[in-house]
Amino acid sequence: MVVCVAACIVLPLLWRHSMVDLKVYRLGGETLLRNASALYDVRLGGTPLPFTYPPFAAVVMVPFALMPWPVAAVVWTAITLVCLVAVWRLCVQLPPAVMLGVVAASLLLEPVRETLGFGQINLLLCALVLYDVLNRKHPARGIWIGVAAGIKLTPLVFFGLLVVTRQWKALASATAGFAATVLIGFAVTPHAAATYWTSLVSDATRVGGLAFSSNQSWNGFLVRVQGNLDGGGPVWLVLVALTAVAGLCFCRVLWNQGDALAAVSVCGLLGLLCSPVSWSHHWVWCIPLGVVALQRLNGRVKVAVGILWCAVFAVAPIWWPPNHENRELEWTFADQLAGNAYLIAANLVVVLVSYSVKSSRHAVTATCQSV
Repeated sequence: MVVCVAACIVLPLLWRHSMVDLKVYRLGGETLLRNASALYDVRLGGTPLPFTYPPFAAVVMVPFALMPWPVAAVVWTAITLVCLVAVWRLCVQLPPAVMLGVVAASLLLEPVRETLGFGQINLLLCALVLYDVLNRKHPARGIWIGVAAGIKLTPLVFFGLLVVTRQWKALASATAGFAATVLIGFAVTPHAAATYWTSLVSDATRVGGLAFSSNQSWNGFLVRVQGNLDGGGPVWLVLVALTAVAGLCFCRVLWNQGDALAAVSVCGLLGLLCSPVSWSHHWVWCIPLGVVALQRLNGRVKVAVGILWCAVFAVAPIWWPPNHENRELEWTFADQLAGNAYLIAANLVVVLVSYSVKSSRHAVTATCQSV
């Protein structure tokens, strides 16, 4: 029954977005096989969409480029669903039947729906990072964070978590993994790699309009509030710096309390907030962060937060106000509340979680000063 319901949910989503991001991934792999130096010049047929990821990501996508499209779509969807199960299993231990129901229900969450519909890679990266941080037994711990960052730069934020928690061996492994992905990129396509790492890496405009309501980052928020298409500017930089410092201090407090899941989940949120662009499908971190909130809160507060958290990410009010074609720049105050709902909800949850931390102000201050 659960499988049938899940299939009814998933298939229309694949038709809706036609897994366009998977097509872009495959475009990267195909270009490496045909003319590797043109990796960042090609566009997906009939669209303005370029390949925007590091060269190593195109290497990873070569096998999918070699598959017929129907096969690639099915295999990619299967991998994504396996990663969704892995994310849940890494976050919480439940009986198999309950876990199956929870996984199926989480398909209703908009970030998960969009990840499947676009054929995005977010759940794979989330699973790799969670495994690397939470499984302290594998000898090369940290390596998968580096590999994930080599595929898509956003997991670099977890290097900060390794630094503030003084996990030097894992940091060395992560650095080696990331460096290996960069070197592989240069070995496969020196020209495209040089272009990417010297100019394209800082060009946020290649990934879409910053004002778009799907951009649930501080930068997107400031663009919409200020009506400035050039981005948040100095205000954004200050906000990013404050968020990073305060957030990593909080991550260390959580880690020292023995709550690794809370630490990595808050760090994942830092990446979403501080990145110039965090599309709604990047917010699959709502799953571990939601689990953390339910684990650390009590009583009626836990119930209320759990219901509201699931509702926000299932109903997705970010799509209620006018959007596309920069109509976000004309939002009213009510539009801003709905259109920035992910950002607002996540920050409120972190504030609530902070109240559950049984550390004195002195302990928190001492922790931050020692970072």
